[in-house]
Amino acid sequence: MRKNYPGEQLSISRLGGKTSSIAEFDVLGGQIRHLMLGGVEVVPEFAGENPRAQVFGFTMAPWPNRLQDGKYQMSGTDYRIPKLDSQNNANHGLLLDEKMEIVSHASDSLKLSYSFGQAAHYPFAIDLELEFSLEENALVTRATATNNSTQSAPFAIGFHPYFLMGNEFTLSAGFTHQIATDDRMLPVSAKEISGLALNQDSRELATLDNCYYGSNEVLVTNSSGSFEIRGLENINYFMLYRPSALLFAKGSALAIEPMSHPANVFATDIASTEILAGESKSYSYEIRSR
Repeated sequence: MRKNYPGEQLSISRLGGKTSSIAEFDVLGGQIRHLMLGGVEVVPEFAGENPRAQVFGFTMAPWPNRLQDGKYQMSGTDYRIPKLDSQNNANHGLLLDEKMEIVSHASDSLKLSYSFGQAAHYPFAIDLELEFSLEENALVTRATATNNSTQSAPFAIGFHPYFLMGNEFTLSAGFTHQIATDDRMLPVSAKEISGLALNQDSRELATLDNCYYGSNEVLVTNSSGSFEIRGLENINYFMLYRPSALLFAKGSALAIEPMSHPANVFATDIASTEILAGESKSYSYEIRSR
């Protein structure tokens, strides 16, 4: 464990033949700031006004997405998150304003950690470790949550990277279900679908802010090539979000968010998030150039 010195660039790289892969991070919220795979820029640097407001590249834990009224109950005790949005939801967990500790930093890997349990609204002693590693043409993100409490603890996680789509692109995934939401973006039901196929002209893009499941892979093809976002371990949901604001100087952006659980899971199915006392659970996904 060591300090993150002011101005220090947290980057990792890997050479592969004539091309290289480079990734840059921030300890604030375990953020992915920039990613180039095999010489192709997949996640450009942020060019908008407020990366925190766009949740640009942040890790979402101990729950992803929204929590209705900021309320949940665990083992008969009621908890309430004090910071809510304009729709009275608690959004994207508790890491967005927290700096993680650097555990190790090698040329092609970075390991960060954060200990939960200091807040009355989430008093569970969960130690979260994030490891980012560059493999050939891929960035692999591995998260391990360890429950050091004397009781079961609720924990879920999601990741919020934005990708450069460009002026022309296709996106495809073999999803079997789309989650329908109410006007507060809280899940109300799930409907069967036969996969998802989008391009730059798809009408759905104008309001795209949907959660899907039934496939662990999303494939994007644009003028620079193809890349995929694949859930590897305990990643079962994907949120797709098209921002209205300009995020990249080089073209349009789309958030493709791998998540362990859907929105509002602490209120609707908290039992599915429980980690037993003394146990650990791992989550992982990869971004791979094809």
